[in-house]
Amino acid sequence: MSTTLLLRSALGVALLASCLPAVAAADTSPSPAPSPAASPAAIVDTKNFQYAPDPVTVKPGDTVLFKNSDNLPHTVTAEDQSFNSDKMDNGTTWSHVFAKAGTYKYFCAYHSYMRGTVIVK
Repeated sequence: MSTTLLLRSALGVALLASCLPAVAAADTSPSPAPSPAASPAAIVDTKNFQYAPDPVTVKPGDTVLFKNSDNLPHTVTAEDQSFNSDKMDNGTTWSHVFAKAGTYKYFCAYHSYMRGTVIVK
């Protein structure tokens, strides 16, 4: 093999190696266990085109889980627009943390006669 061909081959290998990502040493330290999600203080089920239970009372900072058990989509939309679940299909859930004391009225954007209230005190 000629010297020029050897130099070109070595240069090609070096160029190729510089394009490859560096392989880092494996981290063998144990990963921290994921912290469990906070349990909801209340669960509101949407069934037969109603929110139940209604009203629901929780403390400031509590999470309310909303579940759609109907065959049609629903939303959980605050009258004051402070929260909105967007479209919830059958079997889906959505949760919201109610940070401050107050009375929160909500409705379904698809079925405006569906109404509910969360009381935070």
